[in-house]
Amino acid sequence: MPVMRPRSAFVLLVSTVMLSACSASKPDAQKLTEVHRTTSGDLDVVLLATSDALPSGKSQATLEFQTARDHRLVDVGTVNVGASMEMAGMGPMLGSVFVKKGDTPGRYTLDTDLGMTGTWRLKVDWNGPRGTGSVMFPGTVR
Repeated sequence: MPVMRPRSAFVLLVSTVMLSACSASKPDAQKLTEVHRTTSGDLDVVLLATSDALPSGKSQATLEFQTARDHRLVDVGTVNVGASMEMAGMGPMLGSVFVKKGDTPGRYTLDTDLGMTGTWRLKVDWNGPRGTGSVMFPGTVR
């Protein structure tokens, strides 16, 4: 039976540890599903989530701005999103949405806190290289 040399054993150990660390640090890329798409001028505003609806409570979603013609991502500058839900016999319930620019121009991460299931009204405003704009669309929360 062959005897492993100390140096070979060390290299094998280090390689195994590095491989384990690299694979453990990579999160599984979650597939995003289009929840809603609306058009404003020559832009498509697309809401994406990990399922066909936004989850209630604290969660994350993705907002993309694409050219309507060929769906290329485009930077629109500063983006703000507001969330409200109409309540019968009461004022609207407000949710919170914090917007962060994503790694790719035209893609934004939304940290949401939508406390109740149902249909929320999302108002998206932007101001930047593509001018100013605003859209409203429903966001289903389950």
